[in-house]
Amino acid sequence: MSYICPLCNGLVVPEQACPHCLQGLSECGKLEDYTGPYSPYSLQTSMVEEDGNENGCMHMLYCHHCHTSTLWSVAQWDMSGNL
Repeated sequence: MSYICPLCNGLVVPEQACPHCLQGLSECGKLEDYTGPYSPYSLQTSMVEEDGNENGCMHMLYCHHCHTSTLWSVAQWDMSGNL
């Protein structure tokens, strides 16, 4: 199966509110872009459901109002039937 992240591909716009101050959050890219393949940190960057399918892409969101960051798992779209 072929999955794409709609946020990485610019197909959706994040409309998340900061959990601390409820202001709008800015999308700062994939968590994987911050950790990278040579990072000393070993973070799991995708969400795995009960059936074992990876269907999430972790993104970093930042609040310019209270200067906090949060992670958001974006559900990936199955594109195998649309190719």
